[in-house]
Amino acid sequence: KLFAPEELSHPVLLSAPRLRTMRTACFSIFSASALLLHRDEVPSWACPNTAAAKAASRDWLVSGDATEDLADGKAIEAAVATEEQGVLADAKAWASGGVKDVAAAQKHLAQAASFQKQAAADKSSAELKKVGDEVAQAEQEQEEAAALAKKANAATKAEKAEAAQELADAKKLEEAAAAEKAGVVAMDIPALLQAEKATETQDTFVSFYAPWCGHCQTFVLQQNGGLNQLATALSSAKNLRVAKFDVDAEEIPNEHGYAIQYIPTSYMICPGGKKAKYAGNMDQASLVAFVKTNACKASVP
Repeated sequence: KLFAPEELSHPVLLSAPRLRTMRTACFSIFSASALLLHRDEVPSWACPNTAAAKAASRDWLVSGDATEDLADGKAIEAAVATEEQGVLADAKAWASGGVKDVAAAQKHLAQAASFQKQAAADKSSAELKKVGDEVAQAEQEQEEAAALAKKANAATKAEKAEAAQELADAKKLEEAAAAEKAGVVAMDIPALLQAEKATETQDTFVSFYAPWCGHCQTFVLQQNGGLNQLATALSSAKNLRVAKFDVDAEEIPNEHGYAIQYIPTSYMICPGGKKAKYAGNMDQASLVAFVKTNACKASVP
């Protein structure tokens, strides 16, 4: 066939093998582009479900057990209170010692200055040198005392900042404990498979999460998080439960038809095995609309 682009002044004859090669190349490029376009991208409200993302997260973890998390939170608060008492005592001791050191250095310096003035009046070179050494030593003592006081003040501030962070962690644990008591059901693999059985009488909205993921802590684990709010909003719905699944505690159920590339990932599960993956925004209106649209047994007002 002849191929005559407008920019070419002469027609180009393409053989059949060349045409097949071009078609194959074009199809390969199109297929690769399609794969990229349809790849499961990580939304802004989720964490990649990867070992690297987990390693980069903070060390403290919510266990998912209300009693344990509440106990941990209270224990941290008690430890911080005890530690703060020690920090305050140390700070007072450092401050007192620093003040005394500075006062002693200033007194020493004043005495040395007085001796220097007297020696200058006596015009004794030996006395002047001795007093000069005294003045230099007193000045050094004053500088060291001031540096020690500054260091003690900085250490006290650092201790207080660390205590504040520990208290914040304790609060998160206690909030998680409250959320865990709020009616969101914890699921494992057997419970998940049971929810798919045709004999079940209720639908399940489940969010897959990991405690180390900050977005999961916000949506799943906090007392006023999105999942808890959703459970409250749907509390009058019939034949529906709101659940969570810890992918750190259980194997990721990819072989059962769940694709968990990022967390939180949420599914609506119907008896009989029908599943719908949520891909919208994390606002309550969108979540409730998703549940209504994909409900099978549930009656959502």
